[in-house]
This record gives sequence, structure tokens and C-alpha cells, in this order.
Amino acid sequence: MSAPDRGASSSGLLSIPSHAFLVAAFLPAVAAVARLALHGEVGVWGLLVWLLGLAPVFLLTRYLGWRGALLGLAWTSAMVVMAELFAAIMAARPPEWNLVGVVIAVTASVALGSGMERQWWFARREEKVESAEEPCSDDLPKGEILHYFLEKLFESARRRPPLTVVLFEVDRFDEYVEMYGESKACRALEVAVQALKTQTRASNMYGRRDDRRLVVFLNGETLSSGHEFAVRVLEEIGSLPAPWSGRITLSAGIAGFEPSMPNADALLARATQALETARRMGGERVVIAQGQSGETLVTSGMIVVQPDGQVRELRDSV
Repeated sequence: MSAPDRGASSSGLLSIPSHAFLVAAFLPAVAAVARLALHGEVGVWGLLVWLLGLAPVFLLTRYLGWRGALLGLAWTSAMVVMAELFAAIMAARPPEWNLVGVVIAVTASVALGSGMERQWWFARREEKVESAEEPCSDDLPKGEILHYFLEKLFESARRRPPLTVVLFEVDRFDEYVEMYGESKACRALEVAVQALKTQTRASNMYGRRDDRRLVVFLNGETLSSGHEFAVRVLEEIGSLPAPWSGRITLSAGIAGFEPSMPNADALLARATQALETARRMGGERVVIAQGQSGETLVTSGMIVVQPDGQVRELRDSV
């Protein structure tokens, strides 16, 4: 059943206001009587009177969608055929089937156009309802609240480092939006949030950076710990069911606090640089923004982006 019919499928004709139903039933009958009053004349007036027969198509489509369009077409067609048969009997002549064919063809065209317009209007209305809702809505900290906590942790790290920031992004998010729509694509972000909740300690904080990115503040943890955490999250989301066939993957960018950083925005910018590098490398990987302090990275296989933008992979312990 088409989308416009959903509101009328349960109640049928009872969903139509009584005055609209009477008009839809009455006007084709008036056209039939007028046709008989013209004694079967086939001229312009014989065609114009059947414009009244379009009323059921418009009215029934308005309330029943495609089902109403078919009912209106059937009702008007029946009136046309019966009126022509009676006119032929009264005038003692063969029925003018050409007239009948023209009227039915015009009515069918109007029914088709009216049904398509109704379906388009219904789809547009649903789009407006969906767009009115905030995309990817959830109860995660975001915006100014999230930045406030990052600034507090940054100031604390000046006294007692370390502090590591991990940015996650759902790979191919734009493709999901094009294929499934924004509402369904946001369900991929919900799966990522589920993975974060499973792997993040209660002492750490996570939130939503924007519609496709999540951020985690690992207070008191090093870059190596952040790398291990990000790998666990990527493994976790790989085990969770996707909202569609296939699986959801993440990219991660990691940056650590440096005493030379002027503010929390600089730390976040370094994590963003690492994340963008991960995306350019094809996604589903973790990249660390290596700072100036020379922190020892102990995990073999790490991909690091240096402050000058150069990317290298650590094959051995350093």
C-alpha cells in the first residue's frame, strides 16, 4: 500500500467527511442526468458536462490517496457508460463509444496525476517532519558544555599531566546519508556511542563533537594508553550489528597535552589533524599526533603524524 493510503487503510470510506463523500457521489450522477437531458448530443456540451465527473477523483484522492483515485475513476467511468447506454436507447442509436473513451481517458489521466501529486505531497510532509527534529539527537555533552570540560582538564594537565584526547569519526558517513537518509545514518553514530560506553572508564568523559564525530577525554593517560583505548573501540564497534547489511567502521585521531600548547583548542586541533590523516589514509585506522615532548611510544605498528604534517608508521618500540 502506498504511503498516502496509510492514514485511510483502517477506516476506509468512513475517513472521508460526509459532505465530501456526498459531493463525490452526487456530481457524476448530475453529469449523467445532464447528458441524458442533452438527448445524447456528442458536441462540446456533451464533453463539458463530464468535467463534473472529475470531482470524485480529486476528493477521494485527497482522503484515500491512490485507493481514492481508483475509486473515483471507477465511479465516474461507471456513470459515463450507463449514461451513454441510456442515451443510446432513448435516441434509438448505437452508443457513442468514442465519447466514452475520451471521457474515461481524461479521467484516468487526472486520477494518475492527482495520485502522484498526493504521494509527492505526503513524502514532502514527512521530510519536513524529519528535518524539524534535531539530527543525531542524544543526551551526550556537546558544544559549549563539552568545551568547558576540556578547558578545565587542560588547565589541570598544566599542573598534573598527562591528558589525551581521542577523536572518532564514522567512516563513509556522507555515503550513508545519501543512501539511507540522515535519520538512519545517525543510527551509525548511535552504534559508535554504544562502543564508547562499553570501553570508556567511568573516570573519563566522552561527548559529541558534531553530527559525525565523538570525542573522549582521557585524563591522566598517555598517548600509548589512548592508542590502546582507540583500538579497543574500533574492535568493539566491529562486533556490533549495523543498522543495515555490512558493518560500521571508525577512524580515530589522538593527541596529547603539550606544555607548549597555548590552550585547549590547540590540543583539539592536533587531534583533528590526526583524524583527518586517518581519513585520508582510507579510514578504519588510528593515527596519533606526535607532540614535541618526545613521549615514548611503546606500541609497534602505531601510525603517527608529526607536527610538520609528516606521517610515519612505528614498526619497532621506540
